[in-house]
Amino acid sequence: MYEHFFERNFGVFTPEEQARIRAGRVVVIGCGGIGGVVTSALARSGLEHFVLYEYDTYEPNNINRQITCFTNTLGVNKAVCTRETLLKINPEIDITVHECPLKPEEIGEVIKQGDVVIPAADNWALSIVFLDTAKDLGVPAVMAYPVGALARVSVFLPDGPYASECLVQPYRFPYTELKAFMENPDHRRILQYYRTEGAWTQEWFEDWTESKRPHAQLCAMVWITGALAAMEIVKVVSGKWKPVAAPRYWHITPTSARIAKFGLGRRLLSRICRRPRGQALLPLLAKRPWLVKLFTRVIS
Repeated sequence: MYEHFFERNFGVFTPEEQARIRAGRVVVIGCGGIGGVVTSALARSGLEHFVLYEYDTYEPNNINRQITCFTNTLGVNKAVCTRETLLKINPEIDITVHECPLKPEEIGEVIKQGDVVIPAADNWALSIVFLDTAKDLGVPAVMAYPVGALARVSVFLPDGPYASECLVQPYRFPYTELKAFMENPDHRRILQYYRTEGAWTQEWFEDWTESKRPHAQLCAMVWITGALAAMEIVKVVSGKWKPVAAPRYWHITPTSARIAKFGLGRRLLSRICRRPRGQALLPLLAKRPWLVKLFTRVIS
């Protein structure tokens, strides 16, 4: 039935390209907002091999954006729901589900299981370490990052920059240190583009800096982000088009769509943040609005 299910694909892809899509193996870490959309889009593109990691179950606040979250799936593991959905699309799909969180020490071995990988867990520090490790191992990795009304998608290739330097995180920090850095309220307060481009309310942003609220998310932006990420994965496995690879990235807002570039200023700041002296400056920066504006301009 494969040729019947994906007949319309052959209006774009050659039989050889579609065969590569079918044979592609994708590792997805997290099956919530991004992971759910990515896997569904890839299954409908004809990809038949998935490795899924997800320990979490659906909660009521997932209804606003997660594609396989319904009132009758609340309390059910997200990867289990994703597997059921994918098999309804194509019963021949090969899916390995791990109903557990990915441990930092397992990242390398998990990455080796895929032709392309995408970290889409709520643990952003884990995702950055995952992206950096994939580069070291020579495996293409996709970043899909929605922040309220802002979406960013990029492919990190073995010959490109590291995700940590593009995203202005301490360059190549170990997981434990990176997680502590990212959860520091003073470090979060300088991310004012969450307020400007992401359109978060001031109250939500302040609560988020203190870890009282999660990321603000909108369904349409999450699904756009996931769809773009799936398209980039199709590019990688089919070989038909060049991916939008770092330092280039998709930059999507409610009023614009463009391919932007992570600038050299970000890479410099990434290395500064790695040093204790650089980290000591961040609380001072967070207390001075004009410096925060300057910082935002440098990383934009």
